[in-house]
Amino acid sequence: MKNKKYILIFTALLLVLLAVPVWGRAGGGGGSSGGGGGSSGGGSHSSYHSGSSGSRGSGLAGVILQAGVVFFAVSGGTIVLLRKARAARARSRKAMAFYAQLGDNWDYREIQRQVEETYFQVQECWRRMDVSYGAPYLSQELMEEFDSKIQWMQVRGEAVVQRNVKLLSAMPVYVEDNPGEEYDMIWYLIHGKMTGYYIDVNTRKVVRGNTRPEAFFEYWKFVYRRERWVLQEIKQKDEMDIDALS
Repeated sequence: MKNKKYILIFTALLLVLLAVPVWGRAGGGGGSSGGGGGSSGGGSHSSYHSGSSGSRGSGLAGVILQAGVVFFAVSGGTIVLLRKARAARARSRKAMAFYAQLGDNWDYREIQRQVEETYFQVQECWRRMDVSYGAPYLSQELMEEFDSKIQWMQVRGEAVVQRNVKLLSAMPVYVEDNPGEEYDMIWYLIHGKMTGYYIDVNTRKVVRGNTRPEAFFEYWKFVYRRERWVLQEIKQKDEMDIDALS
């Protein structure tokens, strides 16, 4: 029983550390992580029923070792990402200070305020499944993309549930000033946390996502439109590399 207890503890720890992408956040970010979690559970079950106490001990040692490897891999990857992001933020702020001498749209504090406001308003737009709510904060291209996804969810009879939406950090990691303000661009690394998932509107049962809070990193691209910075694109952490931006 003690071995089983330890296995359950380490399994829970892995679920927290892996920070599986949130399905119910803006744009529907997420992947087929639920299946992976299921197979992990199956592996733990077979290890526990392996026979002798020696085998159980060996299985527990393996679980602990795997937990340690995953812990250091995940935490190490996050540390590297944040270190790169801080260096990129320093470069970006320096460039923004220079651009601010050339155009009125490059004030760092105002941009930061707009990005933070956009984060919460766009999540609320997604929760309401109402693209018009997010119109002031979205480019025309992203509005059309959101509208298409929302209509498809409505056809499938799904609704979004979001709770405890938090913004842990927002760092500019790449900026670009071009002739004509409508061609200016900023990439931000967004670190957020929330509980987000989809439910069936008729049964109220969860159809996708995780009902526990999850943290995530995403890259958000902002462009200058209608005299403010608006969101044009969202990419997941593994879809981009800060080094490639610089």
